[in-house]
Amino acid sequence: MKKVFKSNSGVYLTRYPNNESPKPILMPRSNIFWEAKAVFNPGVVYDNSIFRMLYRTYPNNLQETTPRLKRPGFHFKNQVSYVGYAESKDGINFIRREKPFIVPDADYDRYGCEDPRITKLNDTFYITYTAIDAPLEDRNKKASVRIALATTKDFITVTKHGIIGPEKTSKASALFPEKVNNGKIGLILTISSDSTASYVAVRYFENLQLLIRPSVNDWQEFLCNSKDATVLKTYWWLHRGPELGAPPIKTKHGWLLIYSAESMSDTWTISAALIDLKEPHKLIAKVPGYLLQPVTNYEREGLVPNVTFPSAAVVVGEKLYVYYGCADTLIGLATCKLNKLLDYLETFKVF
Repeated sequence: MKKVFKSNSGVYLTRYPNNESPKPILMPRSNIFWEAKAVFNPGVVYDNSIFRMLYRTYPNNLQETTPRLKRPGFHFKNQVSYVGYAESKDGINFIRREKPFIVPDADYDRYGCEDPRITKLNDTFYITYTAIDAPLEDRNKKASVRIALATTKDFITVTKHGIIGPEKTSKASALFPEKVNNGKIGLILTISSDSTASYVAVRYFENLQLLIRPSVNDWQEFLCNSKDATVLKTYWWLHRGPELGAPPIKTKHGWLLIYSAESMSDTWTISAALIDLKEPHKLIAKVPGYLLQPVTNYEREGLVPNVTFPSAAVVVGEKLYVYYGCADTLIGLATCKLNKLLDYLETFKVF
């Protein structure tokens, strides 16, 4: 009898192509230097009937070294991420390019361009990604893990705008696809990521120029007063706090967040929450536990084991497509009926 992979929540996320025989949708190309070791944690936007994907990669010179006690899996040399581009008409079969779309070539990202998220505002696609400025394996120089921004109109040319996040360790961020909180630009981000202090908050900007050229003092003030802007928080007894997954999706119930849930172990699961449409720093509802956890071999075994990390989600018709990284090695896809998930979330309102 074949094993059926179910969530523990009462809402089923169906792995592609089905829960009886699941498999990833994108794997590394061993003959392409910059993505030979891994493809994972993609950003996806559905635009003009095309699924456009930006995905993180590891090159073929990635080398395994001595494990670090506080880091799951192994540590690596040459852990420098690139970002590739692929597109699809059905959201499953993607055609990739031979060259990377975003290359680690600036002072602030020369050691990695990680986990891109895509938001379309007017005619421009805004790409937030994690920028690394020093080797992660260098114990003598602590790498800065910060939020960077790039833009494109056509996914042919790309413009980098530099660091837009706080000086504090932060990543996993995205813009809202329309103005919120009385006409402001909304940025949702993960602060103190990969730690027990991790939390997800929303910051508002009066315009895009203030987002692209942020004030250090304004960021410091926000961090000092971010309690009121916190959407998903952590607790002292957890091993790791929550992390933003996909950019927010607008629904009639509120903004839908598909995110990586807080955890008491080195396991990354997929969960969901609803936040207020007008004031998205206000949490409406939150799934207890997870919607999907690492179960298959390709989710449990890889460069970092036991990872299902949801970095993209799009709605086409009545279906929600959730794209996720599998063990930091492959890309998986799970789907469900959007209304079914929203109805389930409505049963867990926080006020």
